[in-house]
Amino acid sequence: MGHMSRIFKYIHINTTGAARVFIAGLCFLAISTHSLGAASPKVVGDAASGLKMRSIGPALMGGRISDIAVHPLNSSTWYVAAGSGGVWKTTNAGVSWTPVFDEQQSYSIGDVTLDPNDPDVVWVGTGENVSGRHVGWGDGVYKSLDAGKTWTNMGLKKSEHIGKILVDPRNSQNIFVAAEGPLWSAGGDRGLYKSTDGGATWKHILEIDENTGVTDIEFHPDNPDVIYAAAYERRRHVWGLMAGGPNGGIYKSSDAGATWKKLVNGLPQGDVGKIGLAVTAANPGLVYATIEADDENKGFYRSEDQGESWTKRNSYISGGTGPHYYMELTASPRTADLVFQMDVFLHVTRDGGNHFNYLGTGREKHSDNHALWIDPQNDLHLLAGTDAGLYETFDQGTTWRHFPNLPISQFYKLAVDNDLPFYNILGGAQDLGTLFGPSRTMTTEGVRNQDWYVPLGADGYHVAFDPEDSNIAYMEFQQGYMFRHHRDSDELVHIQPQPAPGEAPERWNWDTPILISPHNASTIYVGSQRVWRSDDRGNSWQAVSDDLTTNQNRYELGYQGRVWSVDDLHDNGAMSKYATLTGISESPVTAGVLYTGSDDGLVHVTADGGASWQKADSLPGVPARSFINDIEASLYDTDTVFVVADAHKVGDFSPYVFVSTNRGRNWRSISGDLPDGTIAWAIQQDHENEDLLFLGAEYGAYFSVNGGTNWHRLAGAPTIAFRDIKLQRRDNDLVGATFGRGFYILDDYSALRHMAKPGFGGDASLFPVRDAWWYIPSAPSQAPGMPTLGSDSFKTANPDFGATITYYLHEKYEASKAQRNAQEKSMLEKGKNIPFPGWERLTRESLEPEPRVMVLISDSKKQPLRWLPANNEQGTHRVAWDLRLPAPDAIDLSTPEFVPPWAGPSMGPLTAPGIYSAQLFVFADGEASPLAEAQEFAVKPVRDAANGIDYAEVANYQQETAGLMVQINHAGEELGRTQELLRHMKAAAVAAPRAGPALITRLDAFGAELTGLKTRLNGDPVRGRLDEASSPSIRGRAYNAANTWQSTQSATATQRSDFRIAKQDFAGFSDDLKKLLTGLEQLEAELSAAGAPSWR
Repeated sequence: MGHMSRIFKYIHINTTGAARVFIAGLCFLAISTHSLGAASPKVVGDAASGLKMRSIGPALMGGRISDIAVHPLNSSTWYVAAGSGGVWKTTNAGVSWTPVFDEQQSYSIGDVTLDPNDPDVVWVGTGENVSGRHVGWGDGVYKSLDAGKTWTNMGLKKSEHIGKILVDPRNSQNIFVAAEGPLWSAGGDRGLYKSTDGGATWKHILEIDENTGVTDIEFHPDNPDVIYAAAYERRRHVWGLMAGGPNGGIYKSSDAGATWKKLVNGLPQGDVGKIGLAVTAANPGLVYATIEADDENKGFYRSEDQGESWTKRNSYISGGTGPHYYMELTASPRTADLVFQMDVFLHVTRDGGNHFNYLGTGREKHSDNHALWIDPQNDLHLLAGTDAGLYETFDQGTTWRHFPNLPISQFYKLAVDNDLPFYNILGGAQDLGTLFGPSRTMTTEGVRNQDWYVPLGADGYHVAFDPEDSNIAYMEFQQGYMFRHHRDSDELVHIQPQPAPGEAPERWNWDTPILISPHNASTIYVGSQRVWRSDDRGNSWQAVSDDLTTNQNRYELGYQGRVWSVDDLHDNGAMSKYATLTGISESPVTAGVLYTGSDDGLVHVTADGGASWQKADSLPGVPARSFINDIEASLYDTDTVFVVADAHKVGDFSPYVFVSTNRGRNWRSISGDLPDGTIAWAIQQDHENEDLLFLGAEYGAYFSVNGGTNWHRLAGAPTIAFRDIKLQRRDNDLVGATFGRGFYILDDYSALRHMAKPGFGGDASLFPVRDAWWYIPSAPSQAPGMPTLGSDSFKTANPDFGATITYYLHEKYEASKAQRNAQEKSMLEKGKNIPFPGWERLTRESLEPEPRVMVLISDSKKQPLRWLPANNEQGTHRVAWDLRLPAPDAIDLSTPEFVPPWAGPSMGPLTAPGIYSAQLFVFADGEASPLAEAQEFAVKPVRDAANGIDYAEVANYQQETAGLMVQINHAGEELGRTQELLRHMKAAAVAAPRAGPALITRLDAFGAELTGLKTRLNGDPVRGRLDEASSPSIRGRAYNAANTWQSTQSATATQRSDFRIAKQDFAGFSDDLKKLLTGLEQLEAELSAAGAPSWR
């Protein structure tokens, strides 16, 4: 019931007509006046929740796997922990996967453990157990009692990084958690924790100090009261990683954690870093350890007496990105001397550590290994978790197979181009290089693995598309090694600027900023500690600034309250140089107005293309040396700039988002009501509404319609970090690069602009409709769904084909019975008597159909073309028109038990490119009422018509054939009904007391004529039953004539000929059918006169 209806309901029946008009006017004025205000944040947030982001993968290269757990009783059920992509489960050994942790508060996973006594009890430790500069963090330990369907946070929320969880095999109430503790600050939940009540409460059983946690634990294989724990002291900040300290080491308890001793005999006594432990059931007295330490003491250690004494077997430790990134051991439960070590390339010892070798050549699978599962029944069978996802081997690493169906890639940055009909995406990914792929495709299958490719290897970071030359893109890998990519030849040109002789070395951020000038596509900027400019797409460079950072020596900065010796366990290899630029932005309004941000918290601005620079004022309330994650010049005002700062690497997880309207002389926070603990990564401003802002943040993507006062999380994506966002301004799409779940797209966010307008939410709204592309989606593999490729073929869905209509309902339209029930419920809750509604109302309710909401598609002449059923629930909804008229098929409301893949839904003929409109209606109370003004949109052909092809004529021909098919189907249904009627008439004739032989024979003759007509219409059933060819039927010719609907090409001469023949033959058939049905009426009259029982 609408607002006016509700108002009039309360106007007294005796009010005069003029008074009613006056009162209605006052009511409308009151409504209008009220509606002029902006919608409340709740209304906007609730409305926007109907707009869902869409995943496009990719999955072909996977992403980092931190742990693997296999069901001990069902070897086809696996749980895989993605380092920053949640927990995934398969029950068919990897053929398909289901994310089971998406709704929890953390996406970063360090460990997954199954209860050995009840494997449906699953434990997850959040916060990855590596210490990389890019690592996510967690909020404690989770437990599932139903194999991952539901989860409960069991505490230790301040641990941030969990190394391992063990469950006592004798008593599932006894749980041990190795908590590494916060990486960027002291304190938190750090050390080894034990629960004796299934996680309800925890006791800190091994507490070393505020900087030292526990990274690994192992039970003695035969006696879980004996526990080994690896203590880990480390601290990371923006400037570096202190990878170890004096308090690390190996501890042992022989009484289930009640008391502990630090093991020293044969172990390093100085500073140590990360330690990995392993034990084996093949020899329970053995303990293995890989220990990060100085060059003399680092290596692989072995104890043969349960840790009481140790011998160093080898100096090998994990390297590459740094020991902190690997250093995990997995020992075979069957072969005591067989141990695998996680590293850039998997290493293996087959003699208990005396010798280590690479497992394989390194070319059988991706590098950067973090987790390994060994089949307890067959140590040739392994599962390996890498930076590129999951692998399986059945020959202990000689050959591997990849699982390219886990969309868990970690992206840092993205760019979008303006390709037609659909734009492409370029993304820089953690350890997967730079990936190129489509936002959507012209196939029925959406975006497949096959649609992606990798133009540049290593790690990918900043990327950019040349806006004028679709052949050119810019990309890089770590430390600013940047390239110009030529798409036509797939060649790369290295274009990194180089200092002149005598100049200071360039310091490049791991993620070096690249900017194409919005004023000249040939001009690009990049940043080291200074800004470089090229006016010829990177062929030559000139520095246009001095050092715009603090130029601070990282080794003069401290960790844990002091400056450490340069000879201590610094690990700064796989990270940025320090004091580098992290962002560059040029005002789209005024050329030469440039802004920069740095990793040590500085913002600079120049108004003259770099001839002079000014340091902006400090960001209020932001810790010194905070990382500037993003800087974006306003699209509307030269003096306005947005800055996103990040202090999480000093332990401050606050969102810091600012705007300055005077080039950084003053700043105003626009963090608004962002949730505490949600750091921000990237910001974008809408190009039509300056107050519509978008934010990529740690646990989702957000938008604000009021310039940052209120923020709303966008729906459709799991809990995941959006490290970058971009707007595809032509299509009004938001594209997000997530750190662990690939790319997400919010298709056509323009409805958000209208949610910002005064009055939104008071009534139903039909939002502007984006122009639709006219083409035929192709099926790339025999049939939609690509069944030939099997169930593990990964793809993500396109948006629904055609024109997408987006609308908002301020309320659900209810029938009068539902309204009465709601009133009665309210009265019941208040303890009031519920009156009898009256027989008249009950009768009226019984006759009233349920209200329906529908969208009417009309052509440019306002002629109706198609009704689309729509959702009648409060909120925002979308419905798609497939650019076709209704299907001519006879209505069949049954549901078939099986539909083969080549049998798609019924479809009608194409409409022509042109102008159309959509209008929203509600059908209620016996009336059809428009709910909002119609919205016009264009249907545009993807390809210009070839010579001799007129798209309007193509559509007109298809519609004519559809008209003929409708008539043929009507006739076929009539024949079917008549045949069924004849069957009943024949039975009735036999039961008629006065029926003579002539009546029965005339009924048989009528049946023969009916069969003859069916043969003319549908074909010869006798020849068909014997699989013999027969002459074309009317339906057959019409079908061939109409077999153009999956094409935008003109019909062939043969099809046009068949159409003429079918049309002519059907005209004669129709005359004969009418004559036959006239005879049927005479037969029915005779049958009735013969006293036959009812036959209809």
